[in-house]
Amino acid sequence: MRRFAKRLITYPLLAVAGMALLVEEALWRLSAVVALLGKLPVFRAIEAWLRGVPPFGALALFGAPAIALAPIKLLALYWLAGGHPVLGIGTIATAKVLGTALVARLFQLTQPQLLTIGWFRWCYERVMRLRAAAYGLWTESALGRWWRRERAKHKGWVTRRWEATRAWMARK
Repeated sequence: MRRFAKRLITYPLLAVAGMALLVEEALWRLSAVVALLGKLPVFRAIEAWLRGVPPFGALALFGAPAIALAPIKLLALYWLAGGHPVLGIGTIATAKVLGTALVARLFQLTQPQLLTIGWFRWCYERVMRLRAAAYGLWTESALGRWWRRERAKHKGWVTRRWEATRAWMARK
C-alpha cells in the first residue's frame, strides 16, 4: 500500500516540478533580451564593470534584484489585499519575469568569477547534472517527442507572420 501511495504522489509532484523547471528555463532565456540593453553605451560600461567584480562581490550582486523588486512585490500584495487581483497578479508576474531575466544576465556576466568559489562550483555542477538528467527524461518521454514534432512543424511561424504583415503594410 505504501508503494502505491508513494507512486500516486511522486508522479504528479514530478510533473509539477518539471513544469516549474520549464517555466524557469523559459524565463532564464529572457536574459538574451536584457543582453540587448548591453549594446547601449551606459549598459556596456556597467557590464564591463560586472565582469571585473571579485568572486564574492559577484555573489553579493545576486541579492540586488531581490532587494530592488521587494517594494514592487509589496505593492502587488497591497493591490491584492485591496481587491485588485488582476493588477496584483500582473505585477507579481512582471516582477518575476524581470527578476529572473536580471539574475540570468548577472550570472552570465559573472559566471567565471562565481565558479572560482569552491562550494558554488560544487552546487553548480550538481544542478547542471540534475538539469541534464531532467532534459534526458523529457526528451525520452512521449510528451517530449510530441512537443519536438509540433515545434518543428511551426518553426518559423513568427517570421512568416512578420513577413506577411510587412507585405500587407507595403500594399497600403
